[in-house]
Amino acid sequence: MKVLYIGNYNDRTGWGNACLNNILALDSAGVNVVPRAITFNDSHNTSNQRIAELEGQSEQGVDVCIQHTLPPLYSYNSRFKNIGIFYTETATFSETMWHKHINLLDEAWVPNNQMITASQKSGVTIPVKLAPLCLPMEDYQNIEDCANVGEFSGCFNFCFVGEIVKRKNIETLLRAFHTEFHPSEPVNLFLKLSKPGYSHDETLKYFDTLSDNVKQALKIRKSYRKEIAITGHLESRHLHSLMDKCDCFVMPSFGEAWCIPALESMAMGIPVIHTANTGMDDFCVGWKVPSSPAPCYMATDSMDSVYTSLTRWMEPDLESLCSIMRVAYETYKNNPKEYNAKKDDSMAKAREYDIKCIGKKLKELLYE
Repeated sequence: MKVLYIGNYNDRTGWGNACLNNILALDSAGVNVVPRAITFNDSHNTSNQRIAELEGQSEQGVDVCIQHTLPPLYSYNSRFKNIGIFYTETATFSETMWHKHINLLDEAWVPNNQMITASQKSGVTIPVKLAPLCLPMEDYQNIEDCANVGEFSGCFNFCFVGEIVKRKNIETLLRAFHTEFHPSEPVNLFLKLSKPGYSHDETLKYFDTLSDNVKQALKIRKSYRKEIAITGHLESRHLHSLMDKCDCFVMPSFGEAWCIPALESMAMGIPVIHTANTGMDDFCVGWKVPSSPAPCYMATDSMDSVYTSLTRWMEPDLESLCSIMRVAYETYKNNPKEYNAKKDDSMAKAREYDIKCIGKKLKELLYE
């Protein structure tokens, strides 16, 4: 079987990395995959040698075309089977009209079970199949100690990696951390941040303003523990070196189709706190924050057609997030046996999403 795979695998984004790993997964399973790149931004990964080799192949004789892109960009070709891969983070998406574009194809692949339900509720009538994301787990077995932050030493370190956008719910994370932990406690909040359209300095300034506003609004104390915030591009080995020094990854977002940094953390033995009833339920090991459906609101940093108040995402309970972050810290401090068991379970679960394992799964989907 010969597969034409169209996607933004050169983009230096989570979506781009997911696309890249899917191609390498199919290749590892012996599928003859021919990648063709599209792009959505100006920030690109360095060239991957294996991808370059696969790109050198001809598109002639293709049996399947996988379109890993936004549904409005889908097109149908009767000469081969047409599969679309897309992501969404809301309970439904019919108001976007994406279902009309998806239904043009023969089949859709999504990374989590929540998206299968959302597709069914949104008018998608073609088969929708589960195609989890993956990572090369061998890259996380022996993390190079090539980056450090002095404040990490002797502390329990929470970690967040992501964009400053409304969906990621960073304001709630800041509220929970500074409400629950006194500055005298040896607990840090480390954040690796980016913000679309902002320079590194502008991103840091934006975050500092957000943090200051949260602290002023809390009115708990005169001084708070300073977060450890880093912006700008880091080489993977440097970012992984910093993440490896953390003890718990936190993602309190309103919705996630997957969350690659969470899976990366688990691969390093770091348990995860995440919002319940999102796509992260499928793979995360750690603690779930209870959540309830709420209309999307203030997502003005996204495309106009998505995250409108006509649909819902999952809002994590603030007080539960506070108490769960406390539980994670106290478990680490007072019950090392239980904490180490979560570390072991995290690594074991992450191995299920190795490129070679998921490659076999994707190959099976192609032949169904």
